[in-house]
Amino acid sequence: MRARLGPCHPAPPCPLASGLPEACMPPAVPRRTPVPGAPVETSDDDAPAAADIEEDQAPPAPGFSCGAGTSGAGPSFQGTSTVSNDEVLARLLSRMDVFDTRLTSMESMITDRFQSLEITQGTIDSRLDTMQGQLQTILHLLQPPPPPPPEA
Repeated sequence: MRARLGPCHPAPPCPLASGLPEACMPPAVPRRTPVPGAPVETSDDDAPAAADIEEDQAPPAPGFSCGAGTSGAGPSFQGTSTVSNDEVLARLLSRMDVFDTRLTSMESMITDRFQSLEITQGTIDSRLDTMQGQLQTILHLLQPPPPPPPEA
């Protein structure tokens, strides 16, 4: 099994790439990891490469995205949106209705379970009372008869 190389242990150069001209080699990867949301430092040398990268990327999808935004918490709005505020509100209200329906369903299911448990507990209590009464009767019947009164 081969060990995975981490950032501190760069991969050895490929023996097949040793004869290729330098123009065919991929550019060196910077050692720094970019931080999302941090200002990007660029130099004049990076400008053409950055322009190529921007052209290759698709534009961000309009709308909200949850995850690592600049604030670190909550949704962040990305890109220009063609969705009106009324449409966004309608979607949110629709989702809230679905959530409310599911929540109401869960509440009624939990209530039904508790009622079922209360009925079962009442039945068990009633049977226990009956059995205790029967046990008292059996214990009374099992007692020996009282001794006869002494004759004088």
